Amino acid sequence: MPEDFLQVAVYFSSIMNKEPFRGRAVSVSSENDLGKFDVLKDHSNFISLIYEKLEIKTPGGKVIDYQFKRGVMKVNRNEVNVFLGL
Repeated sequence: MPEDFLQVAVYFSSIMNKEPFRGRAVSVSSENDLGKFDVLKDHSNFISLIYEKLEIKTPGGKVIDYQFKRGVMKVNRNEVNVFLGL
């Protein structure tokens, strides 16, 4: 049976004083120049600049929020890599 979740890794500068996240997620949400968006399982592959907020929803229902000025999100085959504080 295929994996029903996204694999997510969040990387950032140590000055952000936030715990890194690496694990499974049901969805990842943020905002880019076109507006707010959500990444779900089987989302198309893309790379985008993101702004202000990142929200990760885990399979257990936990919501993890990051506040930042700008970052980069890369989505490729259900793997989401986010680089914050650039």
